Amino acid sequence: MKNQLLPEGFRDSLPELATKEEKVNSTFIKLMQKNGFLLVKPPLLEFESSLFFLLDDNEEANSFRVLDPLSQKMMGIRSDITVQIARISCGSLVELPRPLKVCYSGEILRVKNNSLNLSRQATQIGSEIIGIGQNQCENEIISLMIESLKILRIKNFFLNFTMPTLISAIIKDFKLSKSDLEFVRDRFNNKNSDGLEKISKQLKNISNGLIDSVGDASLNLKKLRKIKLTKNIKYEIENFIKITSGIIKDFPNLQILIDPLEIDDSNYHTGIAFKVFSENLKELFSGGNYKVSNENCIGFSGFTESLLLESFLTKSLIKKILIPKYTDSELKKNLQKKGFITFQAIKKLNKLQIKAEAVKQECSYYLFDNIIFKLT
Repeated sequence: MKNQLLPEGFRDSLPELATKEEKVNSTFIKLMQKNGFLLVKPPLLEFESSLFFLLDDNEEANSFRVLDPLSQKMMGIRSDITVQIARISCGSLVELPRPLKVCYSGEILRVKNNSLNLSRQATQIGSEIIGIGQNQCENEIISLMIESLKILRIKNFFLNFTMPTLISAIIKDFKLSKSDLEFVRDRFNNKNSDGLEKISKQLKNISNGLIDSVGDASLNLKKLRKIKLTKNIKYEIENFIKITSGIIKDFPNLQILIDPLEIDDSNYHTGIAFKVFSENLKELFSGGNYKVSNENCIGFSGFTESLLLESFLTKSLIKKILIPKYTDSELKKNLQKKGFITFQAIKKLNKLQIKAEAVKQECSYYLFDNIIFKLT
């Protein structure tokens, strides 16, 4: 085959990488199931009307579209499994008692990548709690994230809290036009208030205070309290301070930052949103509050590819051993119980041939006369 070029942002996961990704994936799902989360597997494609029902604007979904040849309706390929969990929770699982706890794992596709993740295909893993009281399960979700990272042997990370509802509060208080809204978004993304006085001097003063509060949560929450705020912005800020202060109290050893100005890409979060970053600034998990059919929900998700880059879980050498063709089945099982991956020869070999074949197959060990030999 002459041309093996793949589209930008897509790749083959070859054996070693695929094995490690599966290890991260299965480790996460097992942990969630031990904590009472039910595993669900939504379809890769859905009709647009159901796939994007959480979003106000379908064009913001970052999803590939295809025409269903059977129904002649447009379908979307999921770019985020969270919205599918929302649909299932108020549909097929609506009768289950609340809180409903579900976890998931599956492939997602995105039209556009970003600077933090260049891949357009990824395996998303996550957990959601559906049907809770307001500000009720942040502690549990963050505990699960921390436990997940520890099991994956990711030691150094920090949590960044944001305010996804701040923009809507600003729109209400300052009656922003569409062009003014885009300008405010641009200024917030760049952490720069220049030009906001043309909309409102009060908005610029508030923005300056918010910009100054970006950083360490324990220090900068105090700065948020000192800003003179308008009605709707004040409500959102006070709620943000209340939640974040509680997290700081419950997790005193966790490095927590705040960035009230960060624009939420999901377009469905309410209350608070958060992201967990590694010390190398790789995004590990993201999540937050949202609503589904008037039910309060909270959840988090991540991509196995990003977690794998930071995880030491799969960094140790795999114990792969080459075994003779006619190895006893019980001996083979015992080797596997001891953590060996057994690779069986396809023909009868002497000791030198077994050793040579072990080197060829990139094994760390080989078996001959029921004795394990380690390759040096």
